[in-house]
Amino acid sequence: MSVLLVDPFSSGVHYHGLLEEAGLTYHTVRTQRALDSGLSTGEAVPSLVIDHAVEEDSGDIVRFCRDRGVDAVITGAESGVPLAEALKIRLGLASGAFEDQGRRFWDKPLLYTTVRDAGVRVPEQIGAFTAHDVAAGHHRSVLRTAVFPVVVKPDVGAGSVGVCVVDTVEQGLEAIESIVSTPGFFGGQQPSAVVQEFVHGREYVIDTVSHAGDHRVVAVCTYDKHPSSNGTMVYDRLRWLDWESPETATLTAYALGVLQALDHREGSVHMEAILDEDGPCLIDLGARPHGAGHPLKTHTLTGSSQLHAEVAAAAGWEAPAQTGYRLGAHAAIEFLSLDKPATVRRDANPTEILDQDFVLSGEVPARPGTTYPETHSLLDSEALGLVFVSGTDDEDVMANALRLRRSFDSMLEEVDHAH
Repeated sequence: MSVLLVDPFSSGVHYHGLLEEAGLTYHTVRTQRALDSGLSTGEAVPSLVIDHAVEEDSGDIVRFCRDRGVDAVITGAESGVPLAEALKIRLGLASGAFEDQGRRFWDKPLLYTTVRDAGVRVPEQIGAFTAHDVAAGHHRSVLRTAVFPVVVKPDVGAGSVGVCVVDTVEQGLEAIESIVSTPGFFGGQQPSAVVQEFVHGREYVIDTVSHAGDHRVVAVCTYDKHPSSNGTMVYDRLRWLDWESPETATLTAYALGVLQALDHREGSVHMEAILDEDGPCLIDLGARPHGAGHPLKTHTLTGSSQLHAEVAAAAGWEAPAQTGYRLGAHAAIEFLSLDKPATVRRDANPTEILDQDFVLSGEVPARPGTTYPETHSLLDSEALGLVFVSGTDDEDVMANALRLRRSFDSMLEEVDHAH
């Protein structure tokens, strides 16, 4: 069997070793979107056969796949979703029933419309505005009748970049105008701004893997978060839920409904939803694995992950029936963040926070003497550090997470704006 691996970055970087361990031949494609977004910095990539790929290259790539007997396409990162989904359809590995070449998996307005049309709950869309719409002032009249707060986000993006909650017409105008006047995260066409209702409730994430239309839930987690000074949502931590928790059953049933609405058949999906008194509501979806190394941590806790399940499917190993998962420990991922700009003291060593006995693993890129901005996105947190912490129970995990933050905060000093 042979695999085409598209954009093995973020969590996808770990596919190389897993595919080799499974004895699978694989070929790698790096897209221009990965380079434009910075998900890839141009580093050497194992088994790279096509570089700087764009959707117009899909015909050549399909011919390559047929010549090499490729029978599985795996997407490593968000940047690769458009090309990978189009390739799956052309190779007969995914549904072409919608005749959109897989666009519904990455174009947010089309994503929400497709799911809504299937009778599955999504946020109410208040408007979508291009730069031309903004120049004509169309966003002003729409916002004047909106019920605040509302969410403003780019129509295509990743890592919560540009996503914010606004409380007034003025804030909404500023957020929309910023999106349509800023280059897209993945380069290419200028993004549009999507305005949606703000759904109150706790945010959850459901990670799934599908093969031949059979869907499996490999993890359900919840986020703790807070708003930044400009309304963007900053993630504090992510915690895994037990399979037996009441929320898990509700969210699992909802996630399967979303996958069926999209006619998803092959590969990983990372789905975010808000749960309120009316049930789950889709917030975002990526047809790729959970990023930032999350699947390896899920594997540590449960013995499985999206990465491992996709490789197993590609290898033709028969998957057992869905029976849920069992957490082997209480744990969370702590996302370091700043409420205002700060400098890491020159005499500090931020990686020392990883030496605490409750830390299972982590990466702390923050460097002494470097000044960092207020945290506005998940990518900003990744520049500071993500740490995998454990505890004897959920309360102990929270206590350890706060200890970790205090240790990091003690290494910071405020930025002297006078200089």
